[in-house]
Amino acid sequence: MNQPKSAATCGMEATEIAILLWAAAVGTSFFTLAPALVGAFMDHVLLSVREVGLISSGELAGSALGSALVLIHGRRFPARTTLTCSLVLAGLANIATATTGDFWNIAICRVVAGLGGGVAFSIVNAAAARARKPGRLFAAISIVQTVFGVVGFIAVPAVIRAVGLPAVFVFLGVSALGCAVASAIRVTRAPIHGSALRSSLSLTPRGLLLLVSLFATYLTSTAVWMHLERIGVAARLASEIIAIGLSIGMISGVLGSFGAAALLIRARHTDRFVMGGAALMALSTGLLIKAAAPAAYLIALFGFNGALALVTPLYLTKLAAESRGDSRVLVAMMAMYLGLVLGPLLGSGLVAGLGYEDLIHVAAGLFVAAALLAFGASRLSVNRFA
Repeated sequence: MNQPKSAATCGMEATEIAILLWAAAVGTSFFTLAPALVGAFMDHVLLSVREVGLISSGELAGSALGSALVLIHGRRFPARTTLTCSLVLAGLANIATATTGDFWNIAICRVVAGLGGGVAFSIVNAAAARARKPGRLFAAISIVQTVFGVVGFIAVPAVIRAVGLPAVFVFLGVSALGCAVASAIRVTRAPIHGSALRSSLSLTPRGLLLLVSLFATYLTSTAVWMHLERIGVAARLASEIIAIGLSIGMISGVLGSFGAAALLIRARHTDRFVMGGAALMALSTGLLIKAAAPAAYLIALFGFNGALALVTPLYLTKLAAESRGDSRVLVAMMAMYLGLVLGPLLGSGLVAGLGYEDLIHVAAGLFVAAALLAFGASRLSVNRFA
């Protein structure tokens, strides 16, 4: 029986690529805007640090579940149908968030939004893994996410001041529903390829080290990322400085994403850049100890975001090269989401129990561990084009 060819394999049209990139931004909008939204929940809904940590982890747990569903069952359904339904789910959950101020109602809405976003983001990355040159699409996804963050960090505070926090979630919901309509019209009906679950989880030693390093990177980056705005507040920085720092951080993320794209086009070996990115995240996180100095805070956010945006496409490209098709990338999505789920719990637990300084120390150490794991993977490298 002839199976439908994947548009990503054959070369996607520009319109379909644009829709997939839009879906990537929608599917990760909460994580991208987390510092601004965490502060807004605390200031405008009067939630505690622990409650915000639970909401964040709940949303990301929903995303992890969505990613797991795509990994296990994605081959059974057309990508277009699955992507469209997931975006509708995320859109409705975002709009529902805008209608309530109760902690448990918000938590339920965010779990559902996370589920839809996780499915959507996994489908987008699976499509990228099947492309002729997956590294470029992974880099494009990172670029779109960081550009969305730059605009969001400028717009979100202004929107909240003008019309309130619910308007932000209404916008996110409408954006997801609009993307759902576009995906229903233009995205290919080809299925997610994947592989049998046991085969997907079978990794080379190099692949396993890369996977653990990716998990450690996202665990730690989320623990820090959720509290970057509050670290600035605790250091008694002016709100203008904090807003500038978050925007500068996102701009550096754009630069890091473009850097990854350039490396994937021109460089034959990118192992040292993965190690260097992890080391830069460790140094930037450590610099937050001096956050009371505006220059240190701004430099730390610049290095942290830029390094994360640089290494993510490199990790995914390397893991995609470990297998034919999208199966390893779907496993990588699971590793990322597990880190995203546990990161807010780690961060809020450390902050509530010990304070921001201990969060910074632990995070810097974990980034060093990620760099060492990436170094170990490079020593096992047999893939001369990765």
